[in-house]
This record gives sequence, structure tokens and C-alpha cells, in this order.
Amino acid sequence: MNTFQGIERAIYEYLIGHASELHNISAKTIANKALTTTTSVNRVCKKMGYASYTELRYKLANELKKNVSTPASHMNQQQIAEVASTLKLSPVVYLYSRGASIVSVNYLSRFLSLANVPHLVITDIHQLTRAELGTLLLISKSGETTAVVEMAQNAKRKGLKVVAISHQGSTLDQVCHQNVALEEQVDGISLYGRESQIHTLQIVDQIGKELLTF
Repeated sequence: MNTFQGIERAIYEYLIGHASELHNISAKTIANKALTTTTSVNRVCKKMGYASYTELRYKLANELKKNVSTPASHMNQQQIAEVASTLKLSPVVYLYSRGASIVSVNYLSRFLSLANVPHLVITDIHQLTRAELGTLLLISKSGETTAVVEMAQNAKRKGLKVVAISHQGSTLDQVCHQNVALEEQVDGISLYGRESQIHTLQIVDQIGKELLTF
């Protein structure tokens, strides 16, 4: 996935924020709200890994149906509330991820800004050299990405609180103090990995809402 700026960012955030309602929303409606064209809407969808807005709306609706009212949802709600509380009370939050999950990190960064939580999106392990207080939040769908796991281990040795959004039972899940579990097994090379990314973004959205109502 790409990061989005300007109008594309507005379209992207609308898509994520209204994920459960898109089956009733046309591309033209979204374009009108963003003061742009349906071409821009389809371009954002393509950057998210879909052929068009029509495909995104159809496949996302199917994905949401799979996740509604599952036993794990109640557990996730508790985990989400606990992670949001940790972030809100932290003197500083560091955010780190790799690959497509960087989009989720940037999305969470926006919520932290709105909630007035001091934070920094880091790109290198050396940026934690002087960090002695705070929380490191990592996002990894598989929970096995070497750079992410090493970042978590390093932060833990330094005494930082380590929280994550990752696959349940993964190496990252076992290393960190708190984890919002992604229960489905994620195949990193699957063409359908984009649906798992949507699931991650939905969790970030819920954490954000908790931050803003804390």
C-alpha cells in the first residue's frame, strides 16, 4: 500500500471510516464529499490493492460478514480498550512497522495527534537509542517480520512498554506486553492479504475512537 496525501488521504480515510456502510455508498457520493471525481476514488482503491471501487466494496463487505459477531470480537474489544489506555497514559508513544502495515501506523498517528498524545513514527532501531520512557507500538500482520520483532526485543530491554497489533500466537505476540490479536492466519504473499490489512485498519480505527473518548 501507498501512503496518501491531500484528496487521496481524505478518500482513504472515508473508505476506512465507513467500511461497514460502503455497500450503500456509490463512488460518486464519495467523490462529491471529497470534492473530486470518481477517477480519484478508483485510484485510491487501486493503491489499496483492488481493481476498482466496485471490487473493494464487494470484497470488503464479504470480509466484514466473516468478522461480525465472532467470539474473538469481545476479546478484541477488551484488548483494544487496554491498548488505548496504555497509549493515552504514556509520556510518549513510538510507532513502528514495515511494508503495507506502515499505512496503519500513519492512520494511528493521526488519532494520537487528535488525542494530544506525544508520539513519533520511527523508521530505524537507532531512533530508540536515547528512549528511556514511553511505549512502543508495533503493527505486523504475521507477527514474524524480523525487523519488527527485533525492534520489540530492543525496546523491551530498554524498559519501554511494548504493545502490538499482530497475529495471535506469533513471535511478536509472545515478546510484547500487550497485543490486539489478529486471529486469522496471514499468508504474506497471498493476493487476499489486502483483506487482512483492512482488518488491521479497522482495529486501528477502534483504538482511535477509544483514544478520542478516553
